[in-house]
This record gives sequence, structure tokens and C-alpha cells, in this order.
Amino acid sequence: MESINKEKPVPKLHRYKGIPEHLSDIPTRELGSILPGPSLIYIEGETDPPLFISVLLHGNEITSFLAIQKLIQTFDLTSRRAPRSIILFIGNIAATEKGLRKLDGEPDYNRIWNGGNLPEHRLAGAVLAQLSKQKLYAAVDIHNNTGKNPHYACTNKVEPSFINLAHRFSKTIVYFTEPHEVISMALSHFCPSVTLECGFSGQAAGINHVHDYLTNCLLLEAAELFSPPSSKPNEIFHTIAKITVPCNSHLGFGNSRSSVDVCFRDDLEELNFTPVPAGTRLGTLGKKGCNLRIVDNSNKEVTDEYIRLDHNDIVTKKTFIPSMFTRNETVIHQDCFGYIMEPYPIGE
Repeated sequence: MESINKEKPVPKLHRYKGIPEHLSDIPTRELGSILPGPSLIYIEGETDPPLFISVLLHGNEITSFLAIQKLIQTFDLTSRRAPRSIILFIGNIAATEKGLRKLDGEPDYNRIWNGGNLPEHRLAGAVLAQLSKQKLYAAVDIHNNTGKNPHYACTNKVEPSFINLAHRFSKTIVYFTEPHEVISMALSHFCPSVTLECGFSGQAAGINHVHDYLTNCLLLEAAELFSPPSSKPNEIFHTIAKITVPCNSHLGFGNSRSSVDVCFRDDLEELNFTPVPAGTRLGTLGKKGCNLRIVDNSNKEVTDEYIRLDHNDIVTKKTFIPSMFTRNETVIHQDCFGYIMEPYPIGE
């Protein structure tokens, strides 16, 4: 049974009709001064059905919220109707105030959308119950990466409306079905849904990219929004496996192998979204050693298919394309070391 940290606040869903005062200019670290917890905000528009947008499911990924603030200012949404109605979900406000992905003792807010017994699961259930009462235009969940990755879009279905919605953000698209507990997967049963990965948190390029994308979602009619953009064909990758390390392992990068369990190569993040050939060294075991574990989408262990040890060096056994490789040890332990992808044939 999962334990609940009694010192952390029990999440309760707060509902608003209209934009709360000062939302458009409040610093992210002070968000709790106007929103007491996870909040569902209905913003009236000139047309329906509404666009659903989720932000700050990870509290240290602030590009999403900064883009929303810019969107409010662009359309003067505190005094005017939006071009299209918006349902905005602002997630882990307590973690945002501390600049953390999540608080200790609580689940990841983007892993609570497929049922469960914790208060956070009930929170997610309350959000989905509210959304199920009406038709949605599309759903957009916005995130950042801790490692060096291009801006890309993720989809959980390969239907044309999903792929085209993703393609409007980036020509680089990732199709995944695991982890299945994410909000985009839950919302894919209601409407076309997409997850935006917007590079490092808080950078102007990511904020502007998201702002412009959301602007298009509000202004474009369905016949255009869900149709193929007038650009070259998409590059689609399929996530097929996840790489993790033991939760108690001490990790290093570069030349720190003597004091860590495993030392990864210093330029690890440069490998993201590029084919990594067989025989590539990913890192070296330290004195204590540390076993990487790779599982496929069926949770079957496939470590031996992808990596081997060569005199304590961790070496790839076959070519694969990684994503989300990061040097952030906290994120590696809270989520994973990275994912393995393969090209997905367009049209299948």
C-alpha cells in the first residue's frame, strides 16, 4: 500500500469561471497566493467546443504557465472573450512554488490519470469527470525537458487528427503508449490530444513557440487545425522501451567514476534524437557498479538486447534512437534515464 506524507497538502480541485485576478502577471513562485491548489479554470470564448490546456503538472516546468500568461495578455482575456473557449488546468502549484518537479512523498502529477487510491488519483478523476460532461475541441498538455532535446510533440494515437495536431507544433513527433497514466492518454478518449515538449524550462524560444501554437489552436477551424500542414512529411518516432537506474544509485558524468556507481559520458544529451550505433560507449561502472534496466512497453526486461558490459564500459549492442537522456540526477531517479525509440512508418 502506498503511504501518504501527512505533512504535504491533500490536493483538492478548485474551480473558477473566468481568470482569477493577477493570474496574468503573478510570478510562478507566488502562484499559491492566488490559487490555493490544483485549479480548473473556464474561460469563455466566442465559439465552442472549448480547448483544454494543462500546465504545471511538473512544478519546475514553467514554460507552460508563462505561455498562458502571454496568451492572456495577447488576447486581453481578463476583459474580453477568447476566440474559442478554454478550459485551463493548473496542476502542481505546491511544487511550482518550491521549484520542484514534485513534492517528496507524492506521485508524479503526470502519472495519476488512470485510476488509483491516492488523493492525487481522486483529483485526476474529478478533473476527468468534469471534462466528460462536455465536448472538447482538442487537448494540449505542455512540458519541458531537463536534457538537451529538440522541441517536439507527442501523441498517443496515430489517427490523422492526432498526428496533424502534433505536426502543427513540430515536424518531430513521438508516438507513445507507455507510460499510459499520463493526462494526454486519458484525454485521447475525449478528443485529439497532444503533449508539447518545449526544451529547457523558462526559455523565451519555448514560451513563444507554445504561445504561437495555442494561438493557432484558438483561431483555426477544425478543418484546418486537424489537416496536414503545408510542409514536408512528418518525422515520427515510436517509443518502445524505457531505461532506468536503481533508485539509490549515485550517478556521475565525465570523469567521476571513482566516486559513483556509474559514470555516464559527458556529452550524453547530445545523443538525443540521433541514431546511436552499435558499439557506442554510454558510460562506465564505478567501484560499486550499477545495473541499468531496460523494459519494453509490455514491461518485459530487454536490457540484454540493447547494452552489454565491456571491461566495465556500458556499450550499445545495436543501433537505437534515444530521447530524454539527461544529466539531472533527480529527474533520472524520479522518472527515468531516458527512452529508446524507433522510426515509425508514416501512413501506418
